[in-house]
Amino acid sequence: MMQLYRIVALATLSILMSQPAIAKWDEERDVTKNGKEELVYYYKTNEQGQKLVLDKYIKRLIFIQSDRLHKRTIRLIKVDGQPIEVMSDPFSRYPEQTAIIFENKDEVLKKLFLAKNIEVFVRYNRDEGVSSFQIK
Repeated sequence: MMQLYRIVALATLSILMSQPAIAKWDEERDVTKNGKEELVYYYKTNEQGQKLVLDKYIKRLIFIQSDRLHKRTIRLIKVDGQPIEVMSDPFSRYPEQTAIIFENKDEVLKKLFLAKNIEVFVRYNRDEGVSSFQIK
């Protein structure tokens, strides 16, 4: 009987150790306009107060930065050092928000869920900057 407990304990320990560490996004819950469905959005905020929202429903990222320069373009992100070309689309009603859209949505979404570091390359007219988000 004691040997059975050891086998179960070792099996459980080996399963836990073999699981990859999943990156931790913060969660934000919202209710649809009709109040019938609860939506869960994942987000991260960096040290500069910028926010990156992972919208799994439309399969996109949303970059949020409250600033006076609302016109921004995002053409590249890096997920754990791997570059991914993207397109950006500013929200007309919310100028501090910019949607980041990518071609292979399912593949990129999976990478984003497992990412530990995301870099967003933001361009304001001629000025460029990089916003980094650590996901732990």
